[in-house]
Amino acid sequence: MRIWVFGVSLIFVTVFSLFFVPVHFDEAQYTTWLAHPDLSYQTKGPFVTFIQSLTHKQDFFPQIVQVRLPAWIAWSLSAWLMVWLGKLAGLDRESSRRLLILFVTSPILLVVGMIHTTDIWLLFFMLLALCAFASILHRRPNQHTELWWLVLGASLGLGALAKLSIVLLPLTILPWVLVRSPRLIFTPGPFLGGLLCIFMMTPWILWNKDNEFAHLIHVFTHVSSGHDGLIQGVTWIPLILIASVPAMLLSLLGSFKLKIDDYASEAEETVRDMLRFSVGGLLVLFVIKGLLGEVLLNWALPVVPFVLILFACRMRWSSQSVLFAGLSQMTLLIILIYPYALGLSMKQDPVQKIRGWDHLIQEVAKLSGATEVVTSDHYSILAWALYFWPSENTGSTRYASPTGQVIPATTRRRNQYDNWGALNREYSSLIHIGQYSEELAIRCSEFNNLGDVSQVMPDGTIRSTIGVYRCLNFSPKPVWPEIDRTR
Repeated sequence: MRIWVFGVSLIFVTVFSLFFVPVHFDEAQYTTWLAHPDLSYQTKGPFVTFIQSLTHKQDFFPQIVQVRLPAWIAWSLSAWLMVWLGKLAGLDRESSRRLLILFVTSPILLVVGMIHTTDIWLLFFMLLALCAFASILHRRPNQHTELWWLVLGASLGLGALAKLSIVLLPLTILPWVLVRSPRLIFTPGPFLGGLLCIFMMTPWILWNKDNEFAHLIHVFTHVSSGHDGLIQGVTWIPLILIASVPAMLLSLLGSFKLKIDDYASEAEETVRDMLRFSVGGLLVLFVIKGLLGEVLLNWALPVVPFVLILFACRMRWSSQSVLFAGLSQMTLLIILIYPYALGLSMKQDPVQKIRGWDHLIQEVAKLSGATEVVTSDHYSILAWALYFWPSENTGSTRYASPTGQVIPATTRRRNQYDNWGALNREYSSLIHIGQYSEELAIRCSEFNNLGDVSQVMPDGTIRSTIGVYRCLNFSPKPVWPEIDRTR
């Protein structure tokens, strides 16, 4: 049963990802960074772009497959790591089946597996780290655990190269170690794992050292978003539950076991105790974050595996009932992502913001012709422009030209495209996409409006219209304002 359930879900993820889910601007930016690969980047670690460099060498793949194949692989591996973690926690055969079904039909995890961003790798390395630590707890004190500590260290180090928030995992496990098993601190394993973790993070450390710790400071700017409030500290909790197991929430109405009556060995009970400490710590940290600013759903992703294990253990439903509910979740997700299939309009499309940019950029390229540089007044528009711009090149070389930069302004954050310095030299011509830019116009001998292009939805509705401008004889003088590297 588990094999075909997983297989059908994987087919769903890949097919829907290929044909119905638009390219997110995060995917576009990570991919276009291949034009100037680096040890790390202004707003993200280097892992996702590095993986993109490997898949882009496979020229026989279409561009979308080159971008999203790693996400499908990471999602698949994460599903089996989830089952392994459940086994280490003592889940019986029926609970293990429920756990896999919960994972492969969870709306938030399906979406995470469809697009290649840092979130899927955070999930994968977090689960691998939990499995490694749980395996350590299954070993007796006199047994060698150094290999599992090395796996744990490598998971945390590589996970940090994808998304630095994986640091929350050791922060929530440490209290359990101090309270329940302090002897672990005095074994060689943690030090070996810690050294390997630091070694894995070497590219990120070196880049930050040379760039005023820009990425590290950028991460800390997310701690407080200026939308604080007491109620906001907990409003993310029902949202993450609905995003994780919407149909299965019905099991709370009389079919949810308050006590787990199955047998668990001493090692399995120890793993369960560790998991309870860890999820408790995560909840506390995210509540504190919520008091300081908004908690986005993908930020709370580390909580999801614990939610799935909880439901798998305590639901009274059979695996067949869970499967039926999971299929209903997948159906609702299809309608949510592509409502046009039911004759609904743009008003019912929650992802309309990222839809239609492929055709829009194609129209921009036809209107403007070939160009060395594309500028914009918005970061996501520039990312999509550099990603979708027509090119005869294949692989990562397709992103080398045109290059681009968002119009520099002290009122915005610095981004990776600013580090390329595209607007620091003269050009005979460049293309600007977006609103009229006075800052760019004064640096051009001519600044001509070539026309407008529209972001068109599948139902024919025009969501937005942006201008296309040609700048002739561009000069970088007067000098652009300096953008704070650490913002």
